[in-house]
Amino acid sequence: MPPPADGKLAHPYLAALGAAACFSGNIVVGRAMQGLIPPFALTFWRWLLVVAILLPITAPTLWRRRALICRHWPILAALGFGSVTLYNGFFYLGVQQSSAINGALITSSIPLLIALCAWLIAGDPLSLRQASAIGLSLLGVLVILARGDPGAVLGIELGTGDLWILAACLCWGLYSVLLRYSPPELNGLPFLFLTSLAGVLTALPVYAWERSTGAAITAGATGAGAIVFLALVPALGAYSLYAKAVLALGPTRAGIFLNLSPVFAIAAAILLLGEALQGYHLFGVTMIALALGLNARSRK
Repeated sequence: MPPPADGKLAHPYLAALGAAACFSGNIVVGRAMQGLIPPFALTFWRWLLVVAILLPITAPTLWRRRALICRHWPILAALGFGSVTLYNGFFYLGVQQSSAINGALITSSIPLLIALCAWLIAGDPLSLRQASAIGLSLLGVLVILARGDPGAVLGIELGTGDLWILAACLCWGLYSVLLRYSPPELNGLPFLFLTSLAGVLTALPVYAWERSTGAAITAGATGAGAIVFLALVPALGAYSLYAKAVLALGPTRAGIFLNLSPVFAIAAAILLLGEALQGYHLFGVTMIALALGLNARSRK
């Protein structure tokens, strides 16, 4: 659905919420493909499918805006390189070498990294309300992922995989801030196509190098299904919604909703896998809900 004529998103918080739900699928499926699809192969084929889907849909708009695209190609290429090649490649590389709890804990630092990048790069002020919202949401995620045991958090040791995930989170923070410099005339699906195409082109040499090392795809129909899911839900769905939310709310306010992704993953485990709801789940979700309330009341 296109944005309203005045350029403002009618329901930006619903867009941020939907993005968090879609992004949670990337964590689950990306983890499931461990040992079946190498990280940059998964990145390349996932986003190549996105490009193939969007090309016939966006081609008329892209042709009409070709002069605008030529003027803004550096920022579009940078956004595609950061959000597709670096974020996805580093994230998949990390989750194949790290534990689930480490990966989820590090990913929960994204809202804080977005706020720090917005402050360092764009000079965005960080209000006390926003800082409190970030702290509460991070506390809620930590309690959930640590299963209410502080020792599970204190005993974590960072390894190579954890550092790759941290690098991916930093790339996403930079991407979130740089979104504001993208041309507003290229929002929605045309913007997603251009950044996806840039990401595929910049991922191709890394994918070629990965293949030269002997890394190969060993998954059959399961791998193909995973790539289709990742292209449709965490890519087309999540990136479109998140870009709209950032433009409407700002990177800090939109980014804090990403802490809901682990919550959605836990909800799926409870509903689909029959896992029991524990007290620490309720406490963590309450902290995140309070953080979202503070975030919604803070100034843009």
